[in-house]
Amino acid sequence: MTSTDYKKLGLKCGIEIHQQLDTKKLFCNCPSEIREDAPDIVVRRRLRAVAGEMGGIDPAALHEFLRRREFVYEGFRSGNCLVELDDEPPHPLNRDALSVVTEVSLLLNAKPVDELQVMRKTVIDGSNTSGFQRTVLVAMDGFIDTDTGRVGIPTICLEEDAARKIKEDGNVTTYRLDRLGIPLIELGTAPDIKTPEHAREVAEKLGMILRATGRVKRGLGTIRQDLNVSIIGGERVEVKGVQDLRLISKLVESEIQRQLMLIEVRDELHKRKIAAGDLGCGFTDVSQSFRTTTSKVIRIALDKGGVVLASRLKGFSGLLKNKLGPELAQYARAIAGVKGIFHSDELPAYGITEQEVSDVRRILELKEGDAFVLVAEMDATARHALDAVLERARIALQGVPKETRRATPEGTSEFMRPLPGSARMYPETDEELIVIDDAFILHIRNNLSELPEKKLNRLISLELSEEMRLSEDLASQLVKSRWFDSYEKFVKAFPKVKASVIASMLLSTPKEVKKKYGVDIGVLTEEHFDQILDLLNRKKISRDAVPEILAELAKSPCTLVNEIVKTKGFGLLSDAELLKVVDKVLSDNKPLISASPEKALGPLLGMVMAVVRGKADAESVKKAVSRRLGL
Repeated sequence: MTSTDYKKLGLKCGIEIHQQLDTKKLFCNCPSEIREDAPDIVVRRRLRAVAGEMGGIDPAALHEFLRRREFVYEGFRSGNCLVELDDEPPHPLNRDALSVVTEVSLLLNAKPVDELQVMRKTVIDGSNTSGFQRTVLVAMDGFIDTDTGRVGIPTICLEEDAARKIKEDGNVTTYRLDRLGIPLIELGTAPDIKTPEHAREVAEKLGMILRATGRVKRGLGTIRQDLNVSIIGGERVEVKGVQDLRLISKLVESEIQRQLMLIEVRDELHKRKIAAGDLGCGFTDVSQSFRTTTSKVIRIALDKGGVVLASRLKGFSGLLKNKLGPELAQYARAIAGVKGIFHSDELPAYGITEQEVSDVRRILELKEGDAFVLVAEMDATARHALDAVLERARIALQGVPKETRRATPEGTSEFMRPLPGSARMYPETDEELIVIDDAFILHIRNNLSELPEKKLNRLISLELSEEMRLSEDLASQLVKSRWFDSYEKFVKAFPKVKASVIASMLLSTPKEVKKKYGVDIGVLTEEHFDQILDLLNRKKISRDAVPEILAELAKSPCTLVNEIVKTKGFGLLSDAELLKVVDKVLSDNKPLISASPEKALGPLLGMVMAVVRGKADAESVKKAVSRRLGL
C-alpha cells in the first residue's frame, strides 16, 4: 500500500483553536463557572435574518432563519447579569484576560498591535443572545516551528465564548448562559499544515504552549479545535468542535477522502450529462405503495397521519450508497429536522421490499440509471426535507460545497450549515479603543512562562542528580500533562522522594489503579497526592502501598490519607517486625536456601513481599533478606 501524496493532492490545512482562559468573564464581573444546578432565569427569543451594513444578508444567517428556530436561554441570578442577557451594554474589557492573551502572543513569536478595537462578529445559531460575538485582534504574524516545518499564526484574538447548548427539541434550542462571556483566546494557523499527522503535531504543540501560562482552563469543553481543509478541485471546508487530539489526523484524512469522493461524483454526473434542470422540485406521494409495509419507520409515520413522499434523482443510480447518500441525509436532518431518508441504492432494506421499490420506480417513471429518495414524515416536513435533498443533489453537480461541518466522535464529520460569509465583522460601538503601550508589553515579556521545550530539557538535564533526573519519555509525558506544576511543587517539598517516583505516581499509577480496581481516578486531586507524598517523605508508608491508597481515595475522596493508612493498616512495619516476617519465610523454605542461597534470593523476595503487602518497600525487603542469607 502506497502512502498518500498530500502535496500532489494540493492539501491546504489550518487549525483554529479556542481556549478558555481562567479569569472572570470578558465584559462583566461574573464568574467563569459552569453550573449544573437548576437555573432560575428562563428567556425565550427568536433570531431573524436582516440586512447588514452593506445591504446583504449573510447566507448562513438566512439558512438558520429559514429553519424557523426558537431559542431558550437559562441563567442564574447569582452567576449571570444583564450583559449576558443583552439587556445592558458590555462593561470595559477584562484586562487580566488581555494580559494572558498578550503573553501567549509573545510565546508564539507574534507582534502585538498597538491599538485594540473590539469588533462584533455575526453569530447565527442563537448561541449569543445579542446575535453577535465580540472579538478583538491582539497580535499578528506569529509562528511555531515543528518537526515538519514552520507554521504561521497570522492572527491571535481575544473573544467571548458562546452560550452552552443544553438540548434541542425540534426547532427549539436551549442554551445555558453560564458559559457565555468566558474569555477565549482564538488563534488560527496559516494553511501550512502538510499532512494529517502534522495537523495533530501542531495542535499538540499549541496546546502545550497555552497550558504553559498556567492561566487557561483545563478539562472537557475548555478547548475546541476547528479544522480548515481543502484539496485541488475542492473547496475550503470548516470542521468544527474537535475535542479529542487523537481524532485530528483521522478527521483531516476523512475530509480529504470526502472531497475526493465528491469530485469523483461530480465528474461522473457530468459524464452522464446531468444538469441542474434535471433535478426539479417535484414530489410524488407514494404512500399507497406502503399501506401494508413492514418498515417500522414508514409504519410509524403513516400511523400518525404522515405521508411517504418520493423524488426522482435523474442519473444518480450507483452514486448514493457510501457516497452522496450520507450528504443528502445530513442536509435533510440539518434543514428539515427529519431523522433520515431512504434512497434507492440501499433498497430493498430496512423493511422495504423489492415489490415496494418496484412500485415507486413505476410511479416515478424512472429510467435505467435513475435513483430516487423517500421521506416518511408529516407532509410539510417531508416536503421541506426533499427540498433540502434536491438542493444538495444540485450542489453535487458543482463538486465540493463551502460549508461548516461538525466533527463526530468516530472521526468523521456531518453537515451543519453553509460556510458563513467573510464580511460579517463590524466595530463594537459600546467599547472604547484600548491603546497598548511599551511598558505593558515589556512587563509581560519580562515575566514570560517557560516553554515546553525548556521544561523538557530542564527535567532531563545531565546536570541534575540521578535522584532528580527523569527519563526523556517520562519527562515528555509530564510536560504534556496537567500535573507539571504539581510535580514542580512536590519535588521541592519532598526531597527524600525520587523525582521519578513522584512523576510516575502522578502519571501512570492512577491509570494502573483504574484498570485494576475499576475506580474513578478523575476525583483524585493535588491534595491527595500531597498527603501521600508527605507520608512517603517521612517514611511512614511504602511505595507499594500507594496504589491501594489511591484506590481507597477514589472510592472516598473526602477521607484523609492518614485515616486510610490507619484503618487499612498500610503503615510501614518496623525493622523488627520486618525481620520477623523474613525469618518466618526463610524458615519455611530451608530446602530452597540450602540448594543455593544466591538463586533463592529472587523467589524469597517475592514471598516476603506477598506477606508484607505494601507495608515495606522492595529495597528494605531486599536488604533484610540478603542480610539474613549472608549475601
